[in-house]
Formats: sequence, C-alpha cells, structure tokens
Amino acid sequence: MRNECSTYRVVVADDEGQFRQWLMSLLESDQEFQVVGQAESGAEAQRLVPELSPDVLIADVEMPDGDGLDVARYVRRNCGHLNVKVIIVSAHAERSYERMAREEGAVAFIPKVKLSLDALRQALQTAA
Repeated sequence: MRNECSTYRVVVADDEGQFRQWLMSLLESDQEFQVVGQAESGAEAQRLVPELSPDVLIADVEMPDGDGLDVARYVRRNCGHLNVKVIIVSAHAERSYERMAREEGAVAFIPKVKLSLDALRQALQTAA
C-alpha cells in the first residue's frame, strides 16, 4: 500500500518511441512517479512486469507482439500477487476500447489526447 510520501513505480509500454519518451519525461517531472522500465512491445511489457514489480503499467492499445489488452490480461492472470494497476492508453478514443480494457482488468482507459498527470492521478485514486 502506498503512503503519501512514496512514489508510483511505473513501466511505460508503447511502440511509438517519441510518445514513450514524452510520457516518461512527463512522469519523471513529478515526484509522485518514477519510471522503472519501458517496453516497445506487448511481449516486452509482459517480461518486464514480473521482473520489475511496478505499481503501475501504462500500455498502449496497439503494439506489436501483444497489444495493451493482451498485456492487461496477462497481468491479471499471472501477476495478480503484484497488485499492478494497468492503465490503457490509445490514440483512438472509442468507448469499445474502454469497455475491453476494463474487462481485461485495467483500472482505466485514457485517450492519449487527454493523458496528463491529473488524469493518471485520478485513475489511480479511483482504483485505490
């Protein structure tokens, strides 16, 4: 359980390098978040979660070698003991993605155009 003085340890998974770098910079600009790993594919994210035991995984819906929904499903089925909060992000804002993300165990779906530190905090507070 996090206390007010601790940080969220985060793994960022997105195949778009420029977006991934932007998101990691955004997270690192705030003391509440610490990026502990990054992945370019779903398979890489699935390998990193048990290895790094993050508090939060932020994963894009569309990635090679397993999309964000596949990763959320993997985390739910295989890493439940780690209590990782999965947040799915996408350039597509369709409601069907939000429904599918929740069905796979994600705590939130955030369209990339609405992604901010406040949106991440709200999603994590709601999931707590």
